[in-house]
Amino acid sequence: MCGIVGLVCNENINSTLIRDMANTIKHRGPDDEGFIFLSEESIVLAGGDDTSDKVWNSNFLYSPKSHINSLEGKKFKVALGHRRLSILDLSPAGHQPMCDEAQKVWIVFNGEIYNYLELREELKQKGYTFITNTDTEVLLKSYIEWGFDCVSKFNGMWAFAILDLRKNILFLSRDRFGVKPLYYYKDDNYFAFASEIKALLRLPFIKKEVNYEAVFDYIALGLEEQGEESFFKGIRELKPSYNIVLNLNNFEFKLHKYYELLYYDKFEKYNPEKEKKYISEIRELIFEAIRLRLRSDASVGSCLSGGLDSSTIVCVMNEIIKNQHLSQVGDYIKCFTASYKDDKVDESNWAKIVVESTKSQWIRTFPTEKELIEDLEDLIYTQDIPFGSTSIYAQYRVMKAAYESGVKVLLDGQGGDELFTGYTGYFPTYYRELIKNFDFTDLINEIKNVNNSPIDIKSIIKMAIKSELGKFLTFPKIRDFLIKRISYPISLLNPEFYKEFSYRIKDRQEKIPNSLNQQLHQLITGFSLKRLLRYEDRNSMRFSIESRTPFADDINLIEYCFEIPSVYKIHNGFSKYVLRQAMDGVLPEQIRKRVDKVGFATPEEKWLRINKGFVEDIMFESHILKDIANIQKLKNDCISFNTQ
Repeated sequence: MCGIVGLVCNENINSTLIRDMANTIKHRGPDDEGFIFLSEESIVLAGGDDTSDKVWNSNFLYSPKSHINSLEGKKFKVALGHRRLSILDLSPAGHQPMCDEAQKVWIVFNGEIYNYLELREELKQKGYTFITNTDTEVLLKSYIEWGFDCVSKFNGMWAFAILDLRKNILFLSRDRFGVKPLYYYKDDNYFAFASEIKALLRLPFIKKEVNYEAVFDYIALGLEEQGEESFFKGIRELKPSYNIVLNLNNFEFKLHKYYELLYYDKFEKYNPEKEKKYISEIRELIFEAIRLRLRSDASVGSCLSGGLDSSTIVCVMNEIIKNQHLSQVGDYIKCFTASYKDDKVDESNWAKIVVESTKSQWIRTFPTEKELIEDLEDLIYTQDIPFGSTSIYAQYRVMKAAYESGVKVLLDGQGGDELFTGYTGYFPTYYRELIKNFDFTDLINEIKNVNNSPIDIKSIIKMAIKSELGKFLTFPKIRDFLIKRISYPISLLNPEFYKEFSYRIKDRQEKIPNSLNQQLHQLITGFSLKRLLRYEDRNSMRFSIESRTPFADDINLIEYCFEIPSVYKIHNGFSKYVLRQAMDGVLPEQIRKRVDKVGFATPEEKWLRINKGFVEDIMFESHILKDIANIQKLKNDCISFNTQ
């Protein structure tokens, strides 16, 4: 896990720009730094203050030859920078930028290719040799062997840039589901990229202007950085499953989608024999996904909320280390939990069941409203853009606790709700699917067993009706009438601001799913998962922690799950049915059959009400909003509402 930056210019650029970009994201890679500069005459390699003496004195082809400060004032056409968090092969061999033996192909890479050992052996059979034990070298030589198609071979998470001097191109890629970030900027003279927006904002030619389209999406629709747009004009996000190829000869820019997740969309009635097959395969794939993500030369632990997903990860890790001692994990798994005194949001009792069952080492953090205010500025800077709740702070504190405990790699359950039906909104979709296909036997069975669901039948019906009403939003006049009166955030918007950007409501409106698998597909490839992964990446990297999410990026597990018909994903009233069945004998029964869902909650309302001065400070007048009296009322309601 690392941070990457790059800059290409039709004219000459100063070396200090790439240095400043890399320093801005030092938290992503405090262990090492490296740079490559390309001019019309030569290639120059450089290190910095955090480049170790072992790297400077090594004999590797890609060792730095200069300190970057000594290059100040010199001009270059292309520059790449890298900040390293050492996870695989902790030796100087893992230094980046890394090149092939001919020094014609160079790479800066953020992420992990978990099947790198298998790919390494495949490449060895083709005659390749390796001088490091890194997945970076495997990625580099995979590109040399398979070209742009190399990404189809990878099981993992990545954002990388490859400078291919043979073709005179820059090739960038982002993983299939957006675990690792990559932002870029392009105009007629410059192309720049970075792991985080804040690094791009260091460039003087990028104006720090608000993108009001993104602001509208955030306030009116509750969406954060959809598509390619960011909150800053001109800065774009490379979408998951996309590649970029930049021709350095003519500055031609090509964007290409390399992957599309398919899903089974035919209806099938429940079959007990098929269920056994699916359960067996899912169990095996989960174990393999987690086993691969335990590959590390640095210490490994796990997040643990007490929910089904994180509990599954901890319990499977425990089963693995029973049969194979892993020094990076140790004899006892280190688990990290955010706890509160408020029983409504605290899940410590559930996490405790898992800890006692696995005999794990339990490290808890207790975020408070006072600490939230103290850390808020850093939290906002960490996340780069606005976010929706204080649950992000709970995750921030979990990552901080891991850092303070000396753990560098954490497994986490992000993606489990999108993969295995963890949200209540899946139930009305599934009910509609049963009705549409005249499967009233299973529908009656689901209604009878609704007590096993995290939602009651009345709520399911309300959600189904609301979803059906959503179809009328395709008619502009009806859409405007309903939205302005039903949506509270939109009712607060300045009419002119709403009128200017209201087209985005229709543009951003997702198709109402016809099946459960279609809805799962929308969430795992759309806004839901990508947003959660952004929180995860920024919070973990803030504390130089590599976060690994088997349910969000293991391609074998994900593709198999989307081959399973809907009827095995919600069954007998249980959400995540196939996961629960697959974890029989692995999870404690209280966890496996747990039906309530808290989510990654915090005592948010209590925190805001206690911090009255804070609430008063953040409420402000803006040309985006109308009727300041209503805004003031909202503020007063928040402040005056007591916590009895």
